[in-house]
Amino acid sequence: MKVDNIELSMDDIQSIKDAVRERRPVNFYCYTLTLEQKQRFQNILNVFLKECDEEYLFNCLSYCLFELLDNASKANAKRIYFKEQHLNINDAGDYASGMKNFKSNLSDNTQHYKDELESGMLQVHLQLSANDVISLAVSNNTKITVSEYARIQDKIAKTLTYENVADAFSDIDQTEGSGLGIITIVIMLRKLGLTMDCLKFSTTDTETVATIEIPKDSLVDAEDLIEL
Repeated sequence: MKVDNIELSMDDIQSIKDAVRERRPVNFYCYTLTLEQKQRFQNILNVFLKECDEEYLFNCLSYCLFELLDNASKANAKRIYFKEQHLNINDAGDYASGMKNFKSNLSDNTQHYKDELESGMLQVHLQLSANDVISLAVSNNTKITVSEYARIQDKIAKTLTYENVADAFSDIDQTEGSGLGIITIVIMLRKLGLTMDCLKFSTTDTETVATIEIPKDSLVDAEDLIEL
């Protein structure tokens, strides 16, 4: 279903509950990630986790969800920006040049990108499912570049040297922004007793998918969760 209104209808809520009980995935789509859509996604996640009896994961997973949704939405917009600027996103020089102004251009031309994303059918897709594994998958229908994938893997690998988020501030890649989002996700999942394998990125010629998979039997008790 497409994400529009902030509040969930009774039908929306029931469809999420039924999906959890019947062990099948539930899917949601949007083009741009507005504040209203973030709030709706938050409501969706809240209903989903309550039905899974894992409501205490909400604060952690809502942060992870917003970070992955934001990354996916920006990735789609980035393809439009590079095309309009006549830059090759796979060329290192063009990429570095384009990223200098991408964020400010995106911020200054919100309606333009919204229109272009919709006309180009560049969607962000959230899929939630719960069997023995709670799965949260966010995808966008553009292919990640080799250099983008390498930066993500580098950030994930570096979390092994960090005890907490504060440790990462002095060692972050400014090219894509602060670089703390993915690092924070990994650290938060680690605080739940999970390994880095629970966060996965994959790509095909038509989409990029970021997935968080949490085996229910590996979760620590809620009272054992500690501060970042």
